[in-house]
Amino acid sequence: SPSSLWLVYDGECPFCSATARMYRLRQSVGDLVVVDARTAGDTLLMRQIAARGLDLNEGIVASFGGQLYHGADALHLLAMLGSDNGLVNRLSVMLFRNPTMVRLAYPFMKAARNIALKLLGRKPI
Repeated sequence: SPSSLWLVYDGECPFCSATARMYRLRQSVGDLVVVDARTAGDTLLMRQIAARGLDLNEGIVASFGGQLYHGADALHLLAMLGSDNGLVNRLSVMLFRNPTMVRLAYPFMKAARNIALKLLGRKPI
């Protein structure tokens, strides 16, 4: 439906999984569908992501309102749709509603993801 938010993430990345769990708990849109890219299989959404050349190793993908958002843009969208309930949620919303803040923080977040995957012995998607 038009009010559905699809969040595609790396299920083996601890940071990505935590983000997906947080948004599952605090959804503020009609329907929230959380998809682990490693187990999603050949779906229309995964084909759309591939067709757009969006690399899930470079960031999460959010699909909302007929648009695909990747990486920092997806995180910004999640913050815009997020609730202000709870301290972590308020901090996330405060930080990532600002597009400049997201763009500055995202490379560090991506580096932390890559380090965590390497330390955990997990391969890229």
